[in-house]
Amino acid sequence: SMTGNTKGLIDSVDVSGFDIYNLSQIKKDELNFDKYNIILFGTSTWGRGLPPRVFFNIRDELVKIHGKQIGLFGSGNTHYGEEFFCGALDLLEELLKPKNQILFKLKFESYPTKRVIDEFKQLLKECGL
Repeated sequence: SMTGNTKGLIDSVDVSGFDIYNLSQIKKDELNFDKYNIILFGTSTWGRGLPPRVFFNIRDELVKIHGKQIGLFGSGNTHYGEEFFCGALDLLEELLKPKNQILFKLKFESYPTKRVIDEFKQLLKECGL
């Protein structure tokens, strides 16, 4: 979360029992997705649908993930048009969907509103989290 919008969603829910990693502060060789059945990815989107730079550092690790249940969430800016809105989430989905089950993809703009927070909490509940 570069501007705090995506992190704001995480800060709005009870994360006890979750392992949370800031991928911009972890080394690629420290990533171990194998020990999880459900993985949630939160990311912001820059400009015309670009993921943060850290995405390109871990892309090869993401492609290796298989047999997992995945939840995607993140912020973007509709100023760039619907085609590019939260494009980083669309890219993650494209990479992960062939070998995994996508449970949900929640896109929102700016800092998460109460409606977005409630929707996120409901999605987590439906996933048993």
